[in-house]
Amino acid sequence: MKKKDKDRTTVAEEQATAPETPETQAAEPEEGIVETPEASVAEWQAALELAVKQRDELKDSLLRAQADFQNFKRRNATARSDGYEDGVRETLTAILPAIDNLERAIDAAGKAENGEALAQGVQMTLNTLMDGLKRFGFEEVPALGEEFDPEKHNAVMREPGEEPGKILEVFQKGYRVKDRIIRYAMVKVASEA
Repeated sequence: MKKKDKDRTTVAEEQATAPETPETQAAEPEEGIVETPEASVAEWQAALELAVKQRDELKDSLLRAQADFQNFKRRNATARSDGYEDGVRETLTAILPAIDNLERAIDAAGKAENGEALAQGVQMTLNTLMDGLKRFGFEEVPALGEEFDPEKHNAVMREPGEEPGKILEVFQKGYRVKDRIIRYAMVKVASEA
């Protein structure tokens, strides 16, 4: 190699290994970074408007999600409460035959000789059962002597009577749980002569 070439490589090597100084950093941009001209005021305003628009959309989306969740909680609470009420009604409907049989036992014991003690025992059992069921909103639908109401009563017979539409006889008592009828009262209704 010639001496000139040797000097050139030495200078290039020294520059490559020399620590960077503020002058060399400012003079040469780093690799991969492209210098861009400064953004104009219009570009900044457009970027700001876009950011505000995106913020408003996200805020709206968040408010909708919160409202949907509140609606879900309300529907879930309603469904849970309705499910509970339906379960109570189904259970009490299943108990109705036992109530009917207790009432028949009371009637039969009252008609038999020396059946008064038995009638009292069965009556006490029935009263205890009815008191317990009242806690769930269970009650008898009034029928005898009442005006016939198709929402509460099931007319299975008609008989001419003095007051048309009055219930003359109850064949099977009706019951409701809170505001819902679980069994209509089977009745005989007075009709016009």
